[in-house]
Amino acid sequence: MISYTSLFLDLDDTLLDFKKAEAYAVRKVLKNNSLPFDDEAVRTYSKINKGFWESFERGEIPKSEIFTGRFKRLLEFFGCKGDPAALSAEYGRGLSEGYFTVDGAFDILNYLRDKGYKLYATTNGLSTTQYRRIEGSGLAPYFNRVFVSEDSGYQKPEKEYFDYIIEHIPEKDRGKILIIGDSQSSDILGGKNAGIDTCWYNPAHLPKKYNSKYEISSLEELKEIL
Repeated sequence: MISYTSLFLDLDDTLLDFKKAEAYAVRKVLKNNSLPFDDEAVRTYSKINKGFWESFERGEIPKSEIFTGRFKRLLEFFGCKGDPAALSAEYGRGLSEGYFTVDGAFDILNYLRDKGYKLYATTNGLSTTQYRRIEGSGLAPYFNRVFVSEDSGYQKPEKEYFDYIIEHIPEKDRGKILIIGDSQSSDILGGKNAGIDTCWYNPAHLPKKYNSKYEISSLEELKEIL
């Protein structure tokens, strides 16, 4: 078994329940602005949002295009008029209140901390939103440091994002670092780009796009690896 010292832990849909936070925030925004806010509307937004982030991770669009673009696209889908920038700002405030954690998050963090691993939160997103969610959820005390893409100037899966993290932590040997996350397009591809082992958290049993050293369907399974 490899003797890892440092773990790069993704946040959204790995430790924080992003789907629940997203649904809470978008439903609140749509309702407040007299727009459709049923389950179908939430699913439509989620699909649009995911598409924008995946385009960004592939380097096809700048990050600035995501935040208003997704609401512009949603308004077009509804055939409604509105201010995409205002909706985006309101959504960001709602999302920062999304403190929901996934099942088993605290149990595995306690386990990993007690085992002596250095724990680093590694996440794409807006710094103000992510820091507030980490604090509000109670996850903050578990991390030695939090690395949000906006602060580094790079994002997963770019190699430079992981280079930036390694510049700011004690461990320099990439062979002693493990990335744990749910996203194949950011966490797993990011590990491949950076030369770092990965563990794919795949509770939905999705088909594999990129090779990962480990694959788990529950956080509890990390105890068999670490």
